[in-house]
Amino acid sequence: MSFMLAVSRKQLPEGEQWHYELKYDGYRAQLIWDGSTCILFSRNHNRLEKQFPEIIDTCHRYFPKKTVHLDGEIVLFQNPGLADFHALKRRHRLRSQTSIHAASRKRPACFLAFDVLVAEDRELKNESYIKRKKELESTFVDFGLPTNPTPHDTRRIQSIPMYEHAEIIQYQANLYRSEGIVAKTNQHIYTGERSESWLKIKTPYVLSCFILSYTPANGYFEVGVYKNGEAVTLGQCAHGLSKMEKETLVTIIKHNGRWNAEARKHEIDPSIVVTLAFTTYSNDFREAQFQSFELNTPASRCTWETWENAGLKWPKRVALTHPDKALWEAPKIFKRDFLAYTRTVAPFCLPHLAKRLLTVVRYPHGRFGEAFFQKQCPDYAPSYVDTETFEDTDYIVANHVDTLLWLANQLAIEWHIPFSLSSNRYVEEIVLDLDPPDAGAFSLAIDGANVLKELFDRLGLTSFVKFSGNKGLQVYIPLIKNRYTYEETHPFTEAIGAYCLQQRPDLFTRERFKKNRGRKLYIDIPQYAFGKTIIAPYSLRGNGEALVACPLFWEEVSSNLDRTVFTLHGVQQRLEDQGCPFLPYMKTQNQLPDFDRR
Repeated sequence: MSFMLAVSRKQLPEGEQWHYELKYDGYRAQLIWDGSTCILFSRNHNRLEKQFPEIIDTCHRYFPKKTVHLDGEIVLFQNPGLADFHALKRRHRLRSQTSIHAASRKRPACFLAFDVLVAEDRELKNESYIKRKKELESTFVDFGLPTNPTPHDTRRIQSIPMYEHAEIIQYQANLYRSEGIVAKTNQHIYTGERSESWLKIKTPYVLSCFILSYTPANGYFEVGVYKNGEAVTLGQCAHGLSKMEKETLVTIIKHNGRWNAEARKHEIDPSIVVTLAFTTYSNDFREAQFQSFELNTPASRCTWETWENAGLKWPKRVALTHPDKALWEAPKIFKRDFLAYTRTVAPFCLPHLAKRLLTVVRYPHGRFGEAFFQKQCPDYAPSYVDTETFEDTDYIVANHVDTLLWLANQLAIEWHIPFSLSSNRYVEEIVLDLDPPDAGAFSLAIDGANVLKELFDRLGLTSFVKFSGNKGLQVYIPLIKNRYTYEETHPFTEAIGAYCLQQRPDLFTRERFKKNRGRKLYIDIPQYAFGKTIIAPYSLRGNGEALVACPLFWEEVSSNLDRTVFTLHGVQQRLEDQGCPFLPYMKTQNQLPDFDRR
């Protein structure tokens, strides 16, 4: 079976005839299920069943005795919109079944379907793209498979949705730092060849660097940046220049450089600055392309710092300033570390920040200076920053990633949110804050959280738990939308507090004055009220340890839980390895037990 292929374009087409999908950097493949057996093969028609047993296992567990033929991409996720091609390549090189199965358990691959060619013995290649996408979605719903990419779902066959509007897909690509976008015409049929009906638009990493050498044997130019005052090589590139540009560049290098006979290449001191675009990087660039010469940029501007900044894929309209500023002395954290962290966690924290009146704590000089709370949006905020006025204050509302990144560049280290959307008095969630006397008594918060979990399970309520980023835990109960006011939830929270004191007087206290609490766990009920705020999921804390208010899986809340692991770097790795424990949060709507609402 032949594959339909896309034509590369630099600009995203717009118009009613186009629909859009995120592009993932993986292995293009087709999957055929005949009702009992799965065939998985690449564009070169190499069989892949032995290499990706987790995908085959999903076929056997979820596909009924019906024929289906899917077109898609095999990926290893970094986040829901970004794939790790280099890790997939290393995985594909494995040969022993023992190592393959071990890798499939540690970091399973996923088949992301974006087209269906046969469903229940019905040929669909001659149907329109729109009809095929609808058939794909309904097939996955019938099979009980995810209709959106969900990295840590045990079902390793999922589908890629389509979007009608260009601005939505562009936002998604920006949010996830995706490899690119595929635009497809609404009415095209699946021809199995390269077609203008499919266009791929890359959203590459972009770097300013200088040229170090030219190798005549292969036509590649070596590029690099300065690190600690010395020129270091990053990789090579041979593409993107016109014939005349390449000939001119080679002539300049030969006339102004020197011939290295041993390496058989022409070398030149850092002086020629270029803009380079690339898809990914691992020891060398993948799909590198020269974009332009930067004639007015001195080579001294091409530094290791600019290389690190390129990896953030920072939006053009958002300022990125002073990334080398030190924020913490111990642990050693620089501003670039915080910006990289915010870029990584944005897809996971934004659902909790959107449509909420945001209060931030800014640390203009990191932990080396004074911090201050900020509610009022400053006059110098760019126009893309959304605001909402409430009680004479223009609050910032972080509805999109660019606002969050702008706040991060302003060194808004902590993000605090209310329990309701905007100025709405309906409550989104109940949050119970469990505050031990000090970090050494963290075990009290663990015990208290498990008491609440057991109670909420008995009440039929789905609860979530989060490390506060300081010394305690916070237990969440998301509620039915636009149902409960603060006044209506107050009797419930009071009843919870009373229950805890009655059942475990040795553990809990509701004494507001710290000096009177002793060595007990304070359950903060008064904290939960209109106008109050709580630290947002994935917010960094401005404490000396620089810990993160990190969502947890309930099974982690045991005596083995170590609060010190929730560092800026640790949480990023955790998200890639384990996913977000709050992933089901937004779809969870609890109905509280009957109580007096008068």
